[in-house]
Amino acid sequence: MTLTHRTYLVVVLLVAAWCGGILLAPALSGSMPGVSSALYACYEPICHQIDARSFHSDGGKLAVCARCSSIYFTFLLALIAYPLFRRLSEQSLPSRFWIVVAIGPMVVDVTLNFLGLHGSTLLTRAVSGGLFGLIVPWYIIPVLVEAVSQLRSQLLSRGGLFYARKAQ
Repeated sequence: MTLTHRTYLVVVLLVAAWCGGILLAPALSGSMPGVSSALYACYEPICHQIDARSFHSDGGKLAVCARCSSIYFTFLLALIAYPLFRRLSEQSLPSRFWIVVAIGPMVVDVTLNFLGLHGSTLLTRAVSGGLFGLIVPWYIIPVLVEAVSQLRSQLLSRGGLFYARKAQ
């Protein structure tokens, strides 16, 4: 397995674990309340976790709001599908236009809600977050693969670490 494939696999596993934690928080609230509370606390710095703005499962809200849930879960799906549409070694990035298109609906939804012109719903939050989550892997994977490759090259050029030399 190449370094590129290992990097991709690690990213998929980390994102899957992150998404798993989002689902486990409410699922463990009855049987393991301490673990459930710890999971909610882990996600609290990155999400407001407002009950009315969150999807629910197992009688409790997910560890993040509907918009964040949609971002993370569609990111995971797009990440898994990524190799079906593009080689992992491809380093070119899509046009910035697509990231603007992807973030635009979120900005519009938040802005209109803030101004009181439109009330955001779970649906608008989920759709706007989901669109963003679907696009992000196309920008993240090429950058991560290149960064890990450059880091490995630098380690090897300086005498490296044991794992870097062994991976040759």
